[in-house]
Amino acid sequence: MHNTDIAISAGALMRILVLLLYAPICYVVLRRLFPRLSLGGRFLAISMLAAQIVILIVGLEDSPRWELKGWLWHLDQEWNIPSTFASMQLALVSGASLAAALLARAYHRRYRLFVAAIGLFFLFLAWDEYFTLHETDLVLETAYIVAGIAIAGMALLATARSPRRARLWYIGLLAGMALNVMGAMMVDALPQMCRRLGSIQLEGCLYFYNLEESFEFLGVWLMLVAALGILAEAAPKLPRLIYLFVFVLPVCWILLVTNDVWRPRLELRLNAQPAAIAFESGVNLLGYTLDWNRHKIHIWLYPSAWRSHYERAGFSVHLVDQASGKSVASRDRHALPQFHLLLAPGFTHVYRQRIVVKIPPESPANRAYWITLSVWRDEGDEFVSQKVIESDHHQLNETQIVLDELVFRAPSADVFLPLAEFDDAYTLGMVDLPESARSGTALSVSFTWRANAAAGDELVQFLHLGHVGSGEWQVLDRQPLGARLPTRLWYAGLTENETWEVPLPPDLATGQYQVFTGLYRLGDKERIPVSDVNGAPYADARVPLGSLMIEGV
Repeated sequence: MHNTDIAISAGALMRILVLLLYAPICYVVLRRLFPRLSLGGRFLAISMLAAQIVILIVGLEDSPRWELKGWLWHLDQEWNIPSTFASMQLALVSGASLAAALLARAYHRRYRLFVAAIGLFFLFLAWDEYFTLHETDLVLETAYIVAGIAIAGMALLATARSPRRARLWYIGLLAGMALNVMGAMMVDALPQMCRRLGSIQLEGCLYFYNLEESFEFLGVWLMLVAALGILAEAAPKLPRLIYLFVFVLPVCWILLVTNDVWRPRLELRLNAQPAAIAFESGVNLLGYTLDWNRHKIHIWLYPSAWRSHYERAGFSVHLVDQASGKSVASRDRHALPQFHLLLAPGFTHVYRQRIVVKIPPESPANRAYWITLSVWRDEGDEFVSQKVIESDHHQLNETQIVLDELVFRAPSADVFLPLAEFDDAYTLGMVDLPESARSGTALSVSFTWRANAAAGDELVQFLHLGHVGSGEWQVLDRQPLGARLPTRLWYAGLTENETWEVPLPPDLATGQYQVFTGLYRLGDKERIPVSDVNGAPYADARVPLGSLMIEGV
């Protein structure tokens, strides 16, 4: 270190540079432009300047006392306090410009269109400032440059043609745009400097992105003052509604751009089906909403995860035939990146993910389907399914959980001949029972069922064959319509038939058998009361189907 060197911390030097930037510009604005603003415009501009100063003071602190502060107020991070404020300030420029275009009825139409164009341009800039769309879209960035040049050109033309009183506002608008451009160019042109800056001995590194953000903050504030000035010229006596619009706009804008913070939690609390499902990747499903029709399944998922775990995650939804176990429709989606004001670097945010599954038209009706969910992780060259660690939902396997089940309804049959009524809820139609069968073969029996109301219960149908001579019984229990449509999914108006192939033992005694059928609840094994078509109850809750002759092999 030379004797003539000046030792200073990089943070202190940056604060000096920011002060040298702000002091002269604020002095000129406060002296020349503020007196010409309305009272409300002055209050709003002063409030925004004060908020900027607070953000810069906290953000430029050398060593944050706690990690959360260092991230939450960092000038070069996204979705924190400075980035949200920058977006809101651009929205204010847009609001003031659009209000001026609406109220400047005494001005030429082209002038009003120009001011409205400024408002729309800055509205989109405000959206982009928060969601950083231009960083992933070079075409959009080029469009910004073209639009900025066009607005600057029109502002120069307006400056030349406007009365002297109005010129200052366009000059302020151009100056603000110039400050933004200078800030963007500076961060690209200046390298990070550590240890020395000429004869200055630095303690730490000088990060010029802090100066870039300061240029942009001040440039947008200058444009806001210009927009408020244009508004004051357009309507010297602002209606109360406009005052309300301008002052409420910052709150509304913050709520809009940060809706990914509060909206998922609100929907989760009010509308979602709760869930407690944990996957090994660190993704937890807290709830979901599900709606479907014959063509599509619409699902909103509300997962929670650390951001680092969520960004490479993905979701798969399948429509699985319960009888065959095969997937008949599916949709895979990467976790949707959601930008939000995070409360901490490791804050476990509740996300909101929409998935739509298209159902093939040929998918058969009157079949039970599961809607399943699985989570995978994008490892670059493969998608790794994540095991379920904990779940309060039924699991199809170690990676798939069942969200819901459904059945597509089929038109009811026009012809139906009733045989027996079960609790006024289910009707058994005429049964096709052969007159004879051989032992060692399969007995084919056809049943037709109609549901008069939604079932909900898990029911089992029994088939009893009683030997007339010996009194011995052959018993078979099955789901009435097989695994393809459990009774818990029966709906009012369902009409469906099922053919049972009942294996008869080779040593089954020959002779005459009486055949009975009925229903019982799987949970408590209680039979469902049943009566004939005239209302007379059947004994033992069994429906007699007739006699069957079993012949020997």
